[in-house]
Amino acid sequence: MVVDQIQDVEFITTDTELEALILETNLIKKYKPKYNKMMKDDKNYAWLMITKGEDFPRLEIVRERKIKNADYLGPYADLRPIRRALKRLRKIFPYRTCKRTMYFHTDKSGKKKFYSSDPKPCLYLHLGLCDAPCDGSVSKAIYRKNINNIKRFFRSKKFAIIEDLTKEMKRLALEKKFEQASVIRDKLTDLTYIAERIRVERDMDEKSWIIKRNESVKMGLSRLIKQLRIDGLRIKDDFRIECYDISNIQGKSATGSMVVFTNGKGDKSQYRKFRIKFKEEPDDFFMLQEVLSRRFRPNKKDRSFAHLPDLLIVDGGKGQLSSVASILVDKNVSIPTIGLAKKQEEIFKIVGDEFRTVRLRKGSEELFLIQRIRDEAHRFAIRYHRTLRSKKQLRSVLDTIPGVGDVVKKRLLKAFGSERGIKKASSEQLQSVVKNKKTVENIKKLL
Repeated sequence: MVVDQIQDVEFITTDTELEALILETNLIKKYKPKYNKMMKDDKNYAWLMITKGEDFPRLEIVRERKIKNADYLGPYADLRPIRRALKRLRKIFPYRTCKRTMYFHTDKSGKKKFYSSDPKPCLYLHLGLCDAPCDGSVSKAIYRKNINNIKRFFRSKKFAIIEDLTKEMKRLALEKKFEQASVIRDKLTDLTYIAERIRVERDMDEKSWIIKRNESVKMGLSRLIKQLRIDGLRIKDDFRIECYDISNIQGKSATGSMVVFTNGKGDKSQYRKFRIKFKEEPDDFFMLQEVLSRRFRPNKKDRSFAHLPDLLIVDGGKGQLSSVASILVDKNVSIPTIGLAKKQEEIFKIVGDEFRTVRLRKGSEELFLIQRIRDEAHRFAIRYHRTLRSKKQLRSVLDTIPGVGDVVKKRLLKAFGSERGIKKASSEQLQSVVKNKKTVENIKKLL
């Protein structure tokens, strides 16, 4: 068994599925593990095949490398991210997937002619996903340029493509071919978005990935601070961001979370959770105020409260931001504060008596960073909320069991931790906590 041979487990976090697949391939090539070193012993692995020897090569995702006269990119453990990347790339660099026969040839008189088994363009032409080489309107050079750019992208030369397209756009603009330049500009926008989401380079291992990831996070943090344009907000050593969120169902078992990111990276030892004490109806504004009031009251025992944040983020829009701002005023605390609204991913800040909106570029490192911080606060709040809710449900079940009072409930929860733990406990284990045999029988029967 493979599991029996495991000594330790390490995790490498990437930002996208495609990054994870590329890094997995790189690590297998580097370490050549005993199992799966060729990445071919699992039916899920696939290749991106690009045919050769054709005037207009085809792209196809295949399970086996049956065709010899073709380039194969991969292998990839999961098709979904590859399909998603291709879906975006095809809008930038159109290509055909059909099996029509088409080629240029020279007739007896020496004239160059084009042959196509079906010269009528299909729907993909109208969708902008294919230039319809089948009708002879696209040159081999233009079509092959698109195919080569797709190859370059999957071979981690995406930034070289961006550089080439930028030069072409500037050349067209100087030649006053503005319509063609605008087409290149739109392609650049889409390609930059995809490229910024995939940072793993070919042959990159776990060490170089961590270095690159850290550099990317620092760059995102620097850009974020610059674009927020908040007076007095500057990058410094150990730049601390705190983010807050509330989780509840109709006000029941409501919780608040505080997550801390130092220099753009999560510091889980500094995370704190809050059980809402003063409200049992759904009121996120009031609950946020309770959490912030407790966080900023004097507390010398909790080391996470010893340092004020350089930037405070609240999950929500203008209402949540106003609630937090009023508490900071009451506590005489001056901290740059922003709200991140989910619907349009807009950032709100308060300048004087007005709300100002900041929109970060879609797909940018700075937007990704702030979304990751917000999502982490949301995840942490939900996890604590579920814990409280399950404990509450367990207590209500225990209340129905004859012989189980408050004292016995506390003993059971302390000994076994949860309903699952109590269910799994043997009669002998329950007996050591409860003492009464009849009560133990009731617990086993009703749980």
